[in-house]
Amino acid sequence: MLDAVTEPDVVEARPDEVSFTLTWLPDGEALTGELEARNVGERRIRLSGKPGLTPLDVDGQPLDTVAIITLELAVPGYVELDPGESATARIGWAGWDGLTAGGAVRVEWPGGQADVSTLGPRQPAGNGPPTNLWSSWFVRAGS
Repeated sequence: MLDAVTEPDVVEARPDEVSFTLTWLPDGEALTGELEARNVGERRIRLSGKPGLTPLDVDGQPLDTVAIITLELAVPGYVELDPGESATARIGWAGWDGLTAGGAVRVEWPGGQADVSTLGPRQPAGNGPPTNLWSSWFVRAGS
């Protein structure tokens, strides 16, 4: 007999429940870094999947970049955070040859999106195609 499918007790974070910090570090001519998500709400939240990243130009408009999809598996494919807890995701940007990045990145997840000011360099030093941003799964900070 099949069990009924039920909705999870913990739902995806809304934009007002999560605060992001994005730090880029030079890695040769590329950038690597970390995206931290902190639960600033009053309930337990879920962050599912890998965060989407879209750098913004100096006017706050999306740059014509495309993130690559890596195929590593994470089970269960989400992280749950109590109020005040954090999770991190490794991130990278291999190169850029376009309009100047403005020091902010649009972060997207199933529950919404947020424009996040970045710490560190605004864009990679190396030239490259616009399809070379990547992010890993969120993991609980300190795991």
